Amino acid sequence: MSESYSKVNLVAVSEMIERFQELDKEPFLEAYPYPVVITDEPGSDENGEATFHTIGARPDSDSSSGKADRILAQVGRWAFQLRKKSRFASMVTLGRVAGSDIRINISSVSKFHAYFTHVAREQSWYLSDANSSNGTFLAGQELPASHGKVKLEDGTMVRFGPDVTCQYFSSEGLWTYFSERFSDMPSSESASALPSTPTGGDSTLEASPEG
Repeated sequence: MSESYSKVNLVAVSEMIERFQELDKEPFLEAYPYPVVITDEPGSDENGEATFHTIGARPDSDSSSGKADRILAQVGRWAFQLRKKSRFASMVTLGRVAGSDIRINISSVSKFHAYFTHVAREQSWYLSDANSSNGTFLAGQELPASHGKVKLEDGTMVRFGPDVTCQYFSSEGLWTYFSERFSDMPSSESASALPSTPTGGDSTLEASPEG
């Protein structure tokens, strides 16, 4: 995996919250201009590269970590930015094959499972299933298997097959989400409220190399 590509596209949600508390809206949107899909914490593959685990164990909702703990448990901990590899690219692919923009190394995900597309004139992102074996689901509804695209809305839960769940936010939608939850919480308090790292599964979600 390209180190530069990984650093740009793989971002800790805790880091985003800290930047949110430091920055006004416009600087935050400049720092994170791309939509994101958010899921569980990264592990390492056999080469020591950062990868995503799929959704795993969640902290106890009654733990002393408090409100921010429960919020982060719902949102996830790591964000993959839907950043196209070049200015001419219009598709961000997701699947099991190594060449995917977002690789999910789990058997229930097809080699080419789904893809995100950006419609510039609408400033909107869409999700399509790529005739996957186990389906792609948006807010619990299965997408058409024949590459029919569905518009993504902020906060929508997305499921790839039976095992991988993510949540989508536009850049501005993420700012709004944080504003509703973390505006009155000091940076030191929100950092200490981060949930302890859970044990992830064996499957991984990773950014593919650039090029």
